[in-house]
Amino acid sequence: MKNVFWCGAVGLSAACAAGAGEWRVTRDIAGETETAAVAAVTLDEHVFGNSLPGLADLRVLDGAGREVPRVIQAEREYVFEERHTPREAKLKSLEQLPEGGLAVVCEIERTNAVSLTQVTLRTPLRNYEQTVTLYVRGGEGGWQPVKKAEPLFDYSRFADVKKETVDLPALTNRLFKLVIGRADDRVFSSYTAVTEEAGRGQIKRFSVEQRPFRIDAVTFRDTEQVAVAKERRERIGVRDVKVTEDAGRKGTVLEFGAGRQPVVGLALDPAQQNFERAVTVEGPVAGGWRTVAEGRVARSRLPGMPPRDQTELSFAEVRAERLRVWVQNDDNPPLTFGEGGVSLVRQAYRAAFIAEKGQRYRLAYGNPEVKAEPVYEQSVTAYLSSGRKAAEWRLALPPQGEVTYGGGVRLRQFLSKHGLTLLSVLVMASLGLLILRAMRHVTK
Repeated sequence: MKNVFWCGAVGLSAACAAGAGEWRVTRDIAGETETAAVAAVTLDEHVFGNSLPGLADLRVLDGAGREVPRVIQAEREYVFEERHTPREAKLKSLEQLPEGGLAVVCEIERTNAVSLTQVTLRTPLRNYEQTVTLYVRGGEGGWQPVKKAEPLFDYSRFADVKKETVDLPALTNRLFKLVIGRADDRVFSSYTAVTEEAGRGQIKRFSVEQRPFRIDAVTFRDTEQVAVAKERRERIGVRDVKVTEDAGRKGTVLEFGAGRQPVVGLALDPAQQNFERAVTVEGPVAGGWRTVAEGRVARSRLPGMPPRDQTELSFAEVRAERLRVWVQNDDNPPLTFGEGGVSLVRQAYRAAFIAEKGQRYRLAYGNPEVKAEPVYEQSVTAYLSSGRKAAEWRLALPPQGEVTYGGGVRLRQFLSKHGLTLLSVLVMASLGLLILRAMRHVTK
């Protein structure tokens, strides 16, 4: 009996500790390089549907079957955004012109390239009207106007209305001359004197105030186009959506397969044009479902109002076989979802690795017996972090049909999950037999 126990224990231990098996899917990576370079291949639905969480079983193999260090990255796309930086100009000279204007020469003290799209004149004056003309150096050293005279004004006496900026056509100059229309601003005083003269009636007398057009600062707006990296996301249509109406809870339940894809959002596109509903997204857990995200979806198409579309929910990345959506209808008619009514928002990922000249590579995955992610050197990450781009290589088409595993793999998976339970049962059974034999011996 003792031998039986030890044989069973050893057998279970050996089965659980068996080798890591093999990768069930290998796909060629198409690409060539003349020198050592970093290459990247985009991962598709087949990779996500047949790999472990975290892609721990994903490998890049060379022609000899050796592992090549790889890094898994979220794919990014670059969009250009405008960024505005104020550049204050240094005043170099002031000159009052014979016709009453004021010429201001200023310069931006900056060595890097600029693209100036606006100029602002700061003045402490209020309640004024003025004009400004901007000049730049011409080819022969003379001053040439950039555009016609632009009005500047402040009407704060009457309303909060003022204009102290002039738009520019993306100038790259650094030296400018601004000609102010009038160096002295003449305005009527708000004080009015009324005197009476015999035989002539009343005479009103106004005083005129002269104010110098003081300039506190000249500031240019430097506009640059900056490439901003954003994670690339894809919409994947969902097929075979199971729709169930729950009249008691006044809701609609949508259940569908997610294929273990890295889902970061969900888009709902019902047939109705005017609605607003609370929505809950759930993922499977042992014995039930857990809430992944909560929010609202809405759409309106009403005359006289701008269209409204709020039909997408975003949430933290989830990889699950299935997802479930609860739509709260309350007392409203249920929403109807036809083909294309439900879409997954998937984060795009890629595998990057160092490729050598003349070498062929394969992507391998589908090994449920891998226990942890591989630990590689960080040269690939350092290369990509420096701002360099990886060469885009292509992944061969996935194999047809469902990926299956051999009996040995399935046995090891079963023992890995239930081996301790079986060992405990074996121990209890052995102890029970020993006790039974001892009782029989005593009764004799």
